[in-house]
Amino acid sequence: MGHYYELAFRDLYLPPPQCDCQHTYKVPDENGNYHEDFEFKCKNLGRMTSILGEYALSENQPAVVNQSFVWSNPEPPIPALYDIVFNTATIAFKEVPGQTQYEWVIEMTCGTQPSDALEALFPGGFVGLNMYSRSGPTDSDNLAEMKAAVEELGLGWAMGDWGWGFHEVPHTSDCEYSSPYEQEYSCADGECVKVQWGLGKEL
Repeated sequence: MGHYYELAFRDLYLPPPQCDCQHTYKVPDENGNYHEDFEFKCKNLGRMTSILGEYALSENQPAVVNQSFVWSNPEPPIPALYDIVFNTATIAFKEVPGQTQYEWVIEMTCGTQPSDALEALFPGGFVGLNMYSRSGPTDSDNLAEMKAAVEELGLGWAMGDWGWGFHEVPHTSDCEYSSPYEQEYSCADGECVKVQWGLGKEL
């Protein structure tokens, strides 16, 4: 389904300069579902990766999914994150004539199951906003269009600085963007074994 650079976000991970280089691969699964191979880099922690399962609520609502953590390296910093299901919707996108991959897409998360799962961290409920661009790693025109789309939908408040805040991703020069289709290896004492994407390195 495509590779996207995240240009801006309100989410559960730290903003720059602590974390940078956010990007994701959306990979189709069976029955209209898909998963994401999401990756970024954080100071003192290095490469952070996760696999997110995306399950459409119904055939009538293909743009709304139940999102859950399938795997993460290192382990998620929020306790019981594997047990939480997020309600995420595609709220806007830009089509490219003659192509099947969006030029940009905006996703919004509001609500979790169980409903009080993140109440201690986010009184009143968690709200997430993710802006992904096919062009990148930075594209000021796409970012401006996505911000305008959010405003037009009456959701400009989600781009405010309350809570954990809304942040733009700098994608600095030391970012590396790994492919989920490359086999990775973990090596120790001269022995190398194949590992799940995001956990090791190329041999």
